[in-house]
Amino acid sequence: MDLFYYTSTDTLRFVLTKGDIYATNIRYMNDSEEYINGLQELYKISKDTQLVGRWMKKKGLDANWRDKMQAVFSEENLTENMQKMEYYSISFCKKNDLLSQWAIYAKESGVSIKMKFEKEYYRFLTKSTEDKVMAEWNLLPREVFYFTLDSMKKKKVKYNDVAYAILDQLYSDNSKDQEEWKKERWRYVSTLVKRYDFYQEEECRLVFEPNESAYEPLVQYRPDKKVLKPYLDIECEGGWPIWEIMIGPGFNQQVVFESIEHFLNYAKIKAGCDDTKEYVKRIKSYLLPWKKELEKCKEYKELQKIFSNRAWTRSVDLEDAKIFLQLKIREIMKTINKDSEYSEDLKNYFNECRFTRSGIVLKKSSIPYIF
Repeated sequence: MDLFYYTSTDTLRFVLTKGDIYATNIRYMNDSEEYINGLQELYKISKDTQLVGRWMKKKGLDANWRDKMQAVFSEENLTENMQKMEYYSISFCKKNDLLSQWAIYAKESGVSIKMKFEKEYYRFLTKSTEDKVMAEWNLLPREVFYFTLDSMKKKKVKYNDVAYAILDQLYSDNSKDQEEWKKERWRYVSTLVKRYDFYQEEECRLVFEPNESAYEPLVQYRPDKKVLKPYLDIECEGGWPIWEIMIGPGFNQQVVFESIEHFLNYAKIKAGCDDTKEYVKRIKSYLLPWKKELEKCKEYKELQKIFSNRAWTRSVDLEDAKIFLQLKIREIMKTINKDSEYSEDLKNYFNECRFTRSGIVLKKSSIPYIF
């Protein structure tokens, strides 16, 4: 799953050197009523007896199960849940180079960080209230459900499929009848429900539940427009899986691009690429879409021989491999630019990208500066 994290260059520096990203308390997201919206929409779904009936029939559930659900979705429990929304979230976007995301989150010459979440789960850590012990979670980012019943009806958008998907998540384990577990599930799923009007964002979230960790996480606070926002300082074990960075629109885009290129070549960073084998895998993946055309290139053929040599990946030091492979890619780039038999698309790709020593590819947004 490829996801994009839009942010400032200063935050990028922090993420790459410290390996941490802030997870903000769901109550203090940009939309101050976002967490309430999710709770209320789930409450509305539960009261749509025809919709719930169709979903129950599809799942083979009986009326006894519906009665138990109705008991949980009460106004009293809705009020209680509004007071217990202690969840922390990190937001990603499924789209890169999106103007709305640049304008809101990265502003002038900010960055979009491409991460590849390829494992079954990732281990996330933060300081706990216990001395020398870390709070931890095993998670993957989850897609947000864009669902606001009233908005969808006005725009004549079918909401059944989304409602069914939400109910599937809400009752992912029908064997659990405990009322407190169901209320907790109501709270959790509501963090993944966002107003339908924002559907173009295609957001995914990492949601951290303090109660799901064996140790209580240490909550910290940061000022933002005079508000002290609670957050968790989240580290991805082994470094965040960062593969590409795009520099956003800005009057000084080129200078920012060059400074980050220098940073990626010489700074000591954490980016989920800590051995030679993993580094070679990354370089191969960047070149793979162009493999057929590149096979005409002598330097690329030499690189392929190196990739196929397992002894090389085991014996060569990571830092030496980074320098060596970066030079090889520059040789390929020079050959391609000199020869007319290679396509303009391939030439543009190599000219527009920077294959940095870190294993991260650097690019520039194609959107004109308009802020």
